[in-house]
Amino acid sequence: MPTAALITLGCKVNQYDTQAMQEVMLRNGYTIVGENTSADVCIINTCTVTNAADQKARQVIRRAVRKNPDTEILVTGCYAENDREAIEAIPGVSLVFGNREKADLQKYIELIHKSWREKTDSPLLQIEPVHHDAVREHANFSMSVDEAGKHTRALIKVQDGCSAFCTYCIIPYVRGRMTSRPLPDIVQEAKQIAANGYKELVITGVHLGAYGLDIGRQTTIADILEHIHPIDGIERIRFSSIEAMNFPPDLVDRMATLSKCMLHFHLPLQSGSDKILRQMRRRYTRAEFSRLVEKLRVSFPDVGITTDVMVGFPGETDTDFEDSLQFVEAIGFNQLHVFRYSPRRGTPAADYPNHVPPHVSAERSKAMIALGKRLGLEFRKRMLGKTMNVLVEESREGTDGHLAGFTENYLRVLMDVPDSAVNRILPVKLTALEDEFIRAEAANGFPPNTN
Repeated sequence: MPTAALITLGCKVNQYDTQAMQEVMLRNGYTIVGENTSADVCIINTCTVTNAADQKARQVIRRAVRKNPDTEILVTGCYAENDREAIEAIPGVSLVFGNREKADLQKYIELIHKSWREKTDSPLLQIEPVHHDAVREHANFSMSVDEAGKHTRALIKVQDGCSAFCTYCIIPYVRGRMTSRPLPDIVQEAKQIAANGYKELVITGVHLGAYGLDIGRQTTIADILEHIHPIDGIERIRFSSIEAMNFPPDLVDRMATLSKCMLHFHLPLQSGSDKILRQMRRRYTRAEFSRLVEKLRVSFPDVGITTDVMVGFPGETDTDFEDSLQFVEAIGFNQLHVFRYSPRRGTPAADYPNHVPPHVSAERSKAMIALGKRLGLEFRKRMLGKTMNVLVEESREGTDGHLAGFTENYLRVLMDVPDSAVNRILPVKLTALEDEFIRAEAANGFPPNTN
C-alpha cells in the first residue's frame, strides 16, 4: 500500500485544504504517515504571507527532498501561486500547482501511478497548470472533508479568496477574488462532520466577514451560524478570524441567542494608527474598531479578543507606532500575533516610499510582543477562579503532560483527568497559571488520571 505525507504551512484555510487533499489520498488507497517518515508521495501546502513564509517553504521543500530523494514531492498553496518558477527550480520537486488547482489532485495522482506502472521518470512538470482568470475568480469547494478522524475539532471552509486588496497583502492575488460557498453545501458538510463524532466546528475562510457579498448580500455568516446551530452532535461553533471592516452589523445580537457559539473573536487590527490604517486601505478607523470591541464585551463579558498587529509598515513613524502601542493596550487584547512588514512584489505598498529600516521594525516588534505577553497574562489572571467549559483534546501538554483543551473564550487549559475525558465537554474551575496555560480542576470532581 503506498504512503503519503502532508505538510501544512500557514493559516486555517490551508489546514482545511490539506485535510481535503488527505481524503483524496485515502480514497486512492494511501496510508497517511508523519512528515518525518519516508513516503511515496509528499504534498507540501505552502504560505506566502511574508518573505519569512517563503523562506520557510523553501526550507521545508529542500528538507523533504533531502530526506526522501525517491519521493514524489508535490508543492501547492499560496507560495506555489506567487512564485511557481522558484519552486520548480528546486531539484527533486515533481509538481507545483496552485490553490485553485487543488481540486485536480486526483488527476495528478493518476499521472503519478501511470509513471510508476510504466517505470518512467515522473513527467509531472511537463503538465501545463491552469492559470487563466476564470480559475482565479471561482473557488472550488468540491474537496469537502467528510471522514472521521482523531481530532475533537473540525474546520469547515465557507468562503475563499479576498476582494479587499489591502495595500500590503498578496492574498487576493494568490487566492483570487472573494467567493462564497453555497449555504446548503456548508450545512451538508457540517452534518457529516457531526456524524463523524466531532464536537466543535471552526468556521474558516480568507475573509469571513465578507461572506455573501458576492451572492447578493442576502446571506451572511450569521445565517451560517443559525443553520448549523440545530445540528445534533455539533456542540461548539467558532470563527477562525473575522475582519472588522465587514463585520455584519447584526452578528452579535444573533450570536447572543445561539448557545453553541463560543465567546472568542480574532479581529485583525494591523495598526492602531489611523494614518497607517488609511495607507493600508483597511477601511475602518480606531474609533470604529473600538466601538465593535465595546459591543462584544457588553454582550459577552468574558469574551476573548485576539488580533494581528503589523509593525514597520512603510511610512510608520515613531508617533504612529506609539499610537499602535497605546491603542493595543487600551483595547486589552488577550493575545497578539505580531508581524514585521514584509514587502510583497506586486502589491502597492511594495512601491511606497519611506520603508522602515529592519533594525527599527525589529525593535518595534519586540516592544509589541512584550506588550502582548503582558496583556495576555493580565487576562489569564482575571479568569482565575471562574468556571468554564472545556472540550478535552487528546493532546498532552505542560510540565506534567496533562490533557489540554480550550475554554469558550479560547484559553488553553490543562486538566488532570483520565483519557476517558477526551472529546467530552467538562465544566472546570480555573485555578492557577502555568506559563501560557491555565491549570484547571473538573468542577464536578472528575477523578484524576490514574494511568
